[in-house]
Amino acid sequence: MQIRPISRADLDAVLALELATFGEHCYPDFFFRQALDAWSSGFLGSFVDGQLVGYLLRVSSEKPGQHWLLSLAVSPTKQGQGIGKQLLSACLDDCSHCVDELLLTVAPDNSARHLYSRMGFENLGLEADYFGIGEHRLLMRWQR
Repeated sequence: MQIRPISRADLDAVLALELATFGEHCYPDFFFRQALDAWSSGFLGSFVDGQLVGYLLRVSSEKPGQHWLLSLAVSPTKQGQGIGKQLLSACLDDCSHCVDELLLTVAPDNSARHLYSRMGFENLGLEADYFGIGEHRLLMRWQR
């Protein structure tokens, strides 16, 4: 497995992975192009035999030292193989040099919340109706 920055040539694969992973809650295609321009250093992909199997997008906040993990996606056919953990480890290694706090939201029933806890994120509580009525999210934080 290779972890490297996402390139423009990878964007179609990122969108396909996003759709397969998140369905109706996915980001639109143009978002990823803009993300590549705005936050390329935090846009990482995991590749197996040249094929994208996961990606992570970390962005800076207006608050100095604070970043957000906007998305971590692993192909549904590759979940449970440590890909998300390796992407998150690469992100946290980078954060240990330049970020004081990394925030994320995750659905309460998403098993990824256990990975985040194991990787040092603390649960700050439930944000009710975060994405609309009945779309609750847990707010989690990693601190350097």
